[in-house]
Amino acid sequence: MPTETTQNIHTIITEKPISGTERKILLLVIGSTFFTALVTVFIFYRSLFFDLDDRLLSRSDAIFSMLLSRIPPQSITQLNIPGDADSEIYKKTQIFLEDLRKTTNVRYLYTVKRAAGGEPIYVVDGLSPASEDFRPIGSPVEPEIIPIVTRCLDGQSMRGERTMDTSWGIIIPACEPIKQDGNTIGALVIEFDVQSFVNNTRRTALICLAFSFGVAILVTVVTAWLLKKVSVPLYRKLAYTDLLTGVFNRNAFELDLRHMPADGAEGLVILVCDLDRLKTINDRSGHAAGDAHIRVLAHLLRNQFTDLGKTYRIGGDEFTTLLRNITIESLEERMLKLCSIAEKITIKGFQVAFSYGIAVFDASLDDTLHSAINRADANMYLYKKKFKSQQILHE
Repeated sequence: MPTETTQNIHTIITEKPISGTERKILLLVIGSTFFTALVTVFIFYRSLFFDLDDRLLSRSDAIFSMLLSRIPPQSITQLNIPGDADSEIYKKTQIFLEDLRKTTNVRYLYTVKRAAGGEPIYVVDGLSPASEDFRPIGSPVEPEIIPIVTRCLDGQSMRGERTMDTSWGIIIPACEPIKQDGNTIGALVIEFDVQSFVNNTRRTALICLAFSFGVAILVTVVTAWLLKKVSVPLYRKLAYTDLLTGVFNRNAFELDLRHMPADGAEGLVILVCDLDRLKTINDRSGHAAGDAHIRVLAHLLRNQFTDLGKTYRIGGDEFTTLLRNITIESLEERMLKLCSIAEKITIKGFQVAFSYGIAVFDASLDDTLHSAINRADANMYLYKKKFKSQQILHE
């Protein structure tokens, strides 16, 4: 048959390329891939910060060990008001902190203590006095950093527990108490600037995330392609193929009839066949022998009419072949040849034999295609009746 009337199954696949099951598989792949991408980026992001914390912890320990033994307690206890900045001890401590801050490349390095009212205040700032961020003696500590400083003034060491997003940037603070005679009199505070690190890390994470999403999209596209090109056609083939014989099944037959154009039936030749004595074969030689006879008939029909149409197994031993571009006379010749071939095949003691009927769709006789199929069935049963009569005479 021409391609336009025999590719209806392909049309259905095109209309609905992925079924519900394949959609679920695709969604599972998409979800798994995106989840993996997110987890990968998260692990990458966290590992960078863990590495940063380790490095800053080592730096803060080194700075504290260098400074705490060199900062005199008097630089905490004797400095209370801005005017004390003229004292020798302030100048020495301030220069010392400023030089070390530049050497260690930390953002802020300063000492703090509690004022008479208990609130934390700056004592010596390691910034240059000319700096815009410089804090003179007695200046209140910024609210964002007070919780860290307070814990340190209570005698607890702090080592960059977390990143802080402050009004002056993203920092990681570290703090160590300054003691005199076993009592905490102040604290030494370090603020590491991680703004650029965070920005670069976020940028890198976004790039990795975008790359991961790109990979996820690629995997999704490949999966969808595989489903469409491999799995879906396979499922469709299984759905529309008779597993015993390999020809098209009843589902494919009904589907092709349903999607045949209104004028597509004109001139269509219907051939119906079924085996003779199948019940006898099953009873005497078993159903395996009966199945073998069915497979042989399907093979004969498919090979004989592959170039002219499609053969369907629509029942147990019932086959229908829809043909075009063939005359009744030519079809009769082919069927005689087919019967002759079948007579030479014997399975389990039974010769392969079948009956057939032919009808051509005629709009003047047939309201529907099923009407023409019924006429072909009637002709087949006339043929079968004739075969039985000949068999009785032979016996």
